[in-house]
Amino acid sequence: MIVWSGRGFLSAVVLIASIVILAYILPKEQGNYGIIISLFIAGIFSWFMGKKWNQKNTRTLVDKESGQEVTLKPNHSLFWIKMEYWGLIFGVLGLVVLVKQFL
Repeated sequence: MIVWSGRGFLSAVVLIASIVILAYILPKEQGNYGIIISLFIAGIFSWFMGKKWNQKNTRTLVDKESGQEVTLKPNHSLFWIKMEYWGLIFGVLGLVVLVKQFL
């Protein structure tokens, strides 16, 4: 079961779509490079779009009865991890697979 909020599911969609597209573009001998490139593409997308979408439309409201301020922030996450952090996770996984490829 995949759990997301907001546009967080797009991190997984971009990863899967780029793997499928690169599987058709790259020759079978270089299939590992397709996974590495896909992880970097999904990482870059998740980092920049997560930063943009999670900072957009932050609103502060004031409760009339208590006078307390409440800040409403958008939450775009996948498996309870914000999109921008998925960018870091995908980037690190891409580096691990790349290093493992050469060892």
